[in-house]
Amino acid sequence: MPESPNPPRSGAFPIHNTLAFHDTILDMSLALISAATKCRCVGIRVEDEGDLPLVRSLGFSEDFVNQELSLLPRDMGETLDLDIKERLALLECLCGRVIRGDRSGCEELFTAKGSFWRNDFSDTEKIPPGVQEEMRDACMEEGFQSFVLVPCHPDHQTLALLHLCDTRRGLLSEKLVAGLEETGEHLAKLLFELRELKKAASQPPEAKPKQLRVLVVDDEVEMASLAEQMLELQGHQVTATFSAPGALDMLSKQKFDIVLADFSMPVMSGMGLAREIRKRWQPYAPPVILMSGTSAKEMPFREEETPDVAAFLSKPFSVYALTDAIHKAMGQEQQ
Repeated sequence: MPESPNPPRSGAFPIHNTLAFHDTILDMSLALISAATKCRCVGIRVEDEGDLPLVRSLGFSEDFVNQELSLLPRDMGETLDLDIKERLALLECLCGRVIRGDRSGCEELFTAKGSFWRNDFSDTEKIPPGVQEEMRDACMEEGFQSFVLVPCHPDHQTLALLHLCDTRRGLLSEKLVAGLEETGEHLAKLLFELRELKKAASQPPEAKPKQLRVLVVDDEVEMASLAEQMLELQGHQVTATFSAPGALDMLSKQKFDIVLADFSMPVMSGMGLAREIRKRWQPYAPPVILMSGTSAKEMPFREEETPDVAAFLSKPFSVYALTDAIHKAMGQEQQ
């Protein structure tokens, strides 16, 4: 998959309109996926109250798009009172199976990360009869042969689904699908953080913590921007930079109460940055919260063995997890 353009290496990247940023992320993802694959039809479904309508697409016919504005049964009616989990359980066709992670009866057709793909979709002999009975047949009616569905889920719930099709056979490969899965993981993290940003915006003023001067360090511009906004909505003063050297330069010029740094960055990792901060500014070094797409259990060190790091955050993180990490870090700093 193509990489996003290199971000600026210093300064903040503020995003003031969450809805516009959400649409921009989807448009950029669609363009990147379309450019990186040979499939003529590319779409993105996004979870909305237990449904995953096709909200962005290229190449699909107007009739197909209109049919795919909902995955709920067509005879449900709009007034059926169901919660999100109940709606997800009703989503139809192969899309519904992939969204729920339901591989029963056709485990061999899924990748380890839950994607379903075929290079000859008309060869239905390899699709169990029970699964065929659940299908809407919209993709078959369009004559699609190369076909892949990639779930995007940062946690247990699928927040988006990548839907690629083409009438030509043999356009997909394990490598291409793996690349799509990586893209889906990144998209899911961004969508998750955008939802958490909305939660932070709705947080009552009395629940917001004491204002802190926070330095956010992350080479992924979008993730840095979302963390920045989430912190600002909690009343903090935030500065963002996109490299460890940039962070050290800022720390030498102004005082920060806390540093929120990504673990994996070029030139110097978040762990390296935390050690350098402690080395240069001890005993007045600001506490460092380490962020990573890898869980704490999978990191090559134990949290209790890292005195340079005050708290650990697994990406994507909720506004509550961020608040808890700040409390933990500031509590340690005050001791």
